[in-house]
Amino acid sequence: MPLNIASSPFIRRIDRQVLDYVRRRACLLAGERVIVGVSGGPDSTALLLILWRLAKELGVSLAVGHFDHKLRSREEAAADQRFVASFCRKLGLPLATGEGKVRQRAKRNGESLEDAARKLRYQFLGAEANARDAAVVAVGHTLDDRAETVLLHILRGSGVAGLGAMTPRSAWPFGDGPDIVRPLLELRREDTEQYCRESGVQPRHDPTNDLPVATRNRVRHELMPALRQFNPRVEEALARLADAAALDDDFVELVADRDWTALASATRERVTFPRLAFASFHPAVQARLLMRAAEKLGGADASLTSGHVDEVRFALDRRASRLSLPGGLVCAIGSQRISITRGAEKKLTPAPETVLAVPGKVSWGHWTIIATKASGRLPKKISHDEAYLAKAAVKGSLLVRARQPGDRLRPLGLRGEKKVQDILVDAKVSEEERDAVPIVCDDAGVIWIAGHRLAERAAVRKAGEMVHLRVARRRAPRR
Repeated sequence: MPLNIASSPFIRRIDRQVLDYVRRRACLLAGERVIVGVSGGPDSTALLLILWRLAKELGVSLAVGHFDHKLRSREEAAADQRFVASFCRKLGLPLATGEGKVRQRAKRNGESLEDAARKLRYQFLGAEANARDAAVVAVGHTLDDRAETVLLHILRGSGVAGLGAMTPRSAWPFGDGPDIVRPLLELRREDTEQYCRESGVQPRHDPTNDLPVATRNRVRHELMPALRQFNPRVEEALARLADAAALDDDFVELVADRDWTALASATRERVTFPRLAFASFHPAVQARLLMRAAEKLGGADASLTSGHVDEVRFALDRRASRLSLPGGLVCAIGSQRISITRGAEKKLTPAPETVLAVPGKVSWGHWTIIATKASGRLPKKISHDEAYLAKAAVKGSLLVRARQPGDRLRPLGLRGEKKVQDILVDAKVSEEERDAVPIVCDDAGVIWIAGHRLAERAAVRKAGEMVHLRVARRRAPRR
């Protein structure tokens, strides 16, 4: 059949519907170059023809990408490519073709055929977009596809992000790349088929779509018909759920962006958050921050589930904890920070022993310790990062060092001695951080565990001469 450029009332109605949707949802912007993914089936063929008809009004330029997944016979795949090539010639559009061995990739990486096909297809389309300086890749997902995807995510136990499936315009799913646009999300599959027919186009058909083998095909051919018995417009209901979830997801992402920028300290090997600030966040924000940290450090292999996030959240209420996460990551929860690292987190190397003059100031590890002279009575309020010593109780000179085996002191207010190790454990200082806690000593032994406990023997009992100690953690430079 010849290509029906003149269109029909139905074609004009669909064109107006898609044009309104694209403008209302900001799918495409004037001046953008677009790579249209076309398999040759009804959805992608209708997408290409609609965008071709609307390109001038939208102010966009088009090119086409066709990918062979090597899942069909050589004859069928060749016929698909000939169809797309002939169609592009009639429309006067450039075509790029690619191919990939989906079965081999799925077997090698332990992926489903659907996941492997998607990754290889998007890899090809993204490369074409980069080569042509295209801002977006357009795909032919319909309302039916979106409803099926929402159901699949529900069946897999997805969170809000998964429920907000197939948005009109979304970021590239595999790192940096063009945006993905879906202009047909308000159309049904039957609309694209009729659009092709009335345009004089006979699209290709993949018979494997009718086989109840893949989970998506079973959802399409078994679950969706069953759900229509309860709600004939179940696709629209699932799309409304997806829209609502996408809005909530966008809000949580905005909050997570703000908190990540303000609090996260990230390198190639480690991401850290202040423990108290992190613990105060809403669980939804905590989950996003943890997932973002895991993605930054471990990529696709470090995908966290809600179960992993819950383990970290529950550990915040316990003593120092270490948790194993996917992708070989480790989460260590200490008294001051939460850290996610690649593999086992290395213990911090203790700083060397340093003499602290009075008055004086020293840098030790990540800390600055300041000693000054004071006199009179104790202040009514003393913060955890400072201490007052009775000057007469200090034996010899002061020095700052890391903890040592056998270190003990009698904490102020307690009757007996206690190991420094036990004090740090009780204070929920992680094993990795304990050697980095400044220990202030005199000739008689430990006098102050900086930020934690003062020795009973150094307590100020009455007005007189004192030594005022103050400790501050130096902010590590961001990378």
